[in-house]
Amino acid sequence: MEKKKVLFVYRYSALKNIISGDGQVSGPTEFLWGMNFLDKEKFEIRWVNAPRTEKRTGIRKLTWFLEFPFGKFIKIGLPIEIPYLFKKEIEWADEIICVNDPISLGILFSRFFGKFKKKKIYCIIMSLQERIKYFNWFKPAVWFVSKLLNKADSLIILSDFVRGDFVYDYKIIREKVKTMYFGIDINFWKHDPEVKSEDFILSIGNDMNRDFQTLVRALPENIKLKIITKKNVDIKDKSIEILSGISDEDLRELYNKSLFVVVPSIKLKNESSGLSSALQGMACGRPVILSDAPPMRELFIDNEDCLFYEPENDKDLANKMKSLLENEALREKIAKSGYKKTVENYTCKNMGKRLEYILLND
Repeated sequence: MEKKKVLFVYRYSALKNIISGDGQVSGPTEFLWGMNFLDKEKFEIRWVNAPRTEKRTGIRKLTWFLEFPFGKFIKIGLPIEIPYLFKKEIEWADEIICVNDPISLGILFSRFFGKFKKKKIYCIIMSLQERIKYFNWFKPAVWFVSKLLNKADSLIILSDFVRGDFVYDYKIIREKVKTMYFGIDINFWKHDPEVKSEDFILSIGNDMNRDFQTLVRALPENIKLKIITKKNVDIKDKSIEILSGISDEDLRELYNKSLFVVVPSIKLKNESSGLSSALQGMACGRPVILSDAPPMRELFIDNEDCLFYEPENDKDLANKMKSLLENEALREKIAKSGYKKTVENYTCKNMGKRLEYILLND
């Protein structure tokens, strides 16, 4: 059987630290989206890494006039330069995997204008199901994004729950939508019994949905909080340390040292904000408190795999943190169940198997 030529399109600044020049992969590998677990007997695999934060030169200067206002309005980027930067690689491929929303829209923009008709395009969509709330009032924008999304051969979502609104809001052909649960690299994110727990709570995240101010207000007295973020956080004279720019190895050690992990988000209906941080914490054997959201409820059981709190409610979050601080048995129970749920269900290997099934059966 002839191998399928599959091109993964990334836009990930840390990719050079994960894939070496000779193709060797080292953890954490979750943001390869299962690429390293595809069957090499069935697929010939290549990848490209589109620029994101680098200084704009050449065609990226010319396309900025469209991507900047689009990003401000839609809250998602539109890197339409990708097909031009990687024309040769795209011409080689039979199938293209776009690993996030901006990449997907950038590639589909070219297909909208007649490019890539003979190729299959698979798009992993994480945020557009939720971001429509920012521009739903402007029907031309909804129409435009809908037209782009419907140019995909398959749209891969991270939760069954979001399917209904996604299909309805963007008028998507239901058969195009497939579910693939996100998974992490459990060979990297793991519990280290040699690391001793310390008296601090850990929280992580940089995305626009992260709600650190509710966490700051909820923080009990006489307990330390470490927040790993590039966002500005008003710590209100509390015992809070803001960290950024740390390595994955240092982050793993902090997970292992923490009493528990809190992943605070604003109120969401159709987005799994903070999922990677939650899974990393669980894989490192830490109990996790999560902002309640339907996609998260699909993955975890409250008071078993994690504790959910009402989003943006600092009193409820304070009560959940207090319950973990005062109840060691509860911490151990949540940690054990969350760890088991993660390593059995939400791994890179499982993600790769599901992606392979989609590629072979679409």
